[in-house]
Amino acid sequence: MFHTTFMSRRCAVQTLGGLVAAAIHPLASAQAYPARPIRIIVPVGAGGATDTVARAFANELPKVLGGAVIVENKPGAAGVIGTMAVKQSVADGYTLLLGTIGTHSTNPYLLARVPYDARKDFMPISLLTKVSNVVIVPKDFPARTLQEFVAYARKHPGKLNYAVGTTGSSSHLAVEMLKQRAGLDMARITYKGPAEASTDLVAGRVQLMFSPVMIEMANIQSGRVRALAQTASRRVSILPDVPTVAEAGFPGFEASGWNGLFAPAGTPAAIVDQLSAAVRQVAAKPELQKIFTGQGVEVATNTPPEFSSFLDADRKQWESVITAAGIKPE
Repeated sequence: MFHTTFMSRRCAVQTLGGLVAAAIHPLASAQAYPARPIRIIVPVGAGGATDTVARAFANELPKVLGGAVIVENKPGAAGVIGTMAVKQSVADGYTLLLGTIGTHSTNPYLLARVPYDARKDFMPISLLTKVSNVVIVPKDFPARTLQEFVAYARKHPGKLNYAVGTTGSSSHLAVEMLKQRAGLDMARITYKGPAEASTDLVAGRVQLMFSPVMIEMANIQSGRVRALAQTASRRVSILPDVPTVAEAGFPGFEASGWNGLFAPAGTPAAIVDQLSAAVRQVAAKPELQKIFTGQGVEVATNTPPEFSSFLDADRKQWESVITAAGIKPE
C-alpha cells in the first residue's frame, strides 16, 4: 500500500515536472524540426526562373536545417493549383509554397475568382529573390535614353506600340505604370509569350517592351535592341551602365518580379522563424549567390514581419496600377 501510494505520488511529481518544463521551454517540440523531408511546392512548370530559384534554395537548405528538402512542381491556373495545394496541406512546416508576385500580389485583381486569401491563408517566411525588368527599344529607334523616349512618345501620341508577352506579368504591369506616371498614349500589342513579343521588337514592329533582364541579355549584348533603363530599385550588376527608371526621372519607381517562401496559415511561429533564419543563412552563401550572378536576379531575403510589410506595399501598388489601366479579371 505504501509502495503504491509512493509510486503514484512520484509519478504525479514527474508529470508535474514535465508540464513545468514544457511551460518553461515552449519551443522544445520545434527543436526537433525537421524530422522528415520538407516539400516546396512550385506553382509553375519545371525549368523556368521560379523553378530555378526553388531548386537553388532547396539544394542549400538541408545543409542548414539538417533535413531533406524536395521541390515539387504543380503548375496550372495562373499558379492557383499549386497555391491551393499548400493552403490545404497540414500546417506543420513540411509543405511550403514558392510564391510569386502573381500568386500573392496580383492574382486577386487579375482573376475573376481566386479560391484563397493571399493575406489570411499563408504565413510569409522570407522573400528569396527579385527579378529586374529592362526597358528596351529596337536598335534603330530614335531615343537613346528613357527621357528621350518619353519626350518622343509625348510628341507622337497614339503612334507607338508596346509589346506585352504575358498579361498581368511584372513586365506588363511595369510598362502600364510607366504609361501612367509619364502620361503616355501608346497602344498595347499582346502576344502569346515573351519570345514572340521580343521577336517583333527586334524587327521594329513594336517600339517598346519591358522584359526580364535574363531573357533579353543576348539581344542587348548583340546590339539587336537598346536598353534604356531597368526597373529594380538599384542597378543590376550585369547592366552597370543602364540607369534605373527612378534614376531616369521617375523617383520611387520599382517594378520587379519576385519569389518568396510561404507556409500555410497556422504553422507554428517557431518553425516559421526557424525557416526564415535558415533562408537568410543560405542566401549569404557565395555558392548560392553565384547561381544568380549574371542573370539580373537579386538575392533578397528578409524576416517574416519585413516580408509581410513588403507584400502589403506590393499589393497596394499593383492594385492601383491594374485599376488605372482598366485591366479586367479573366
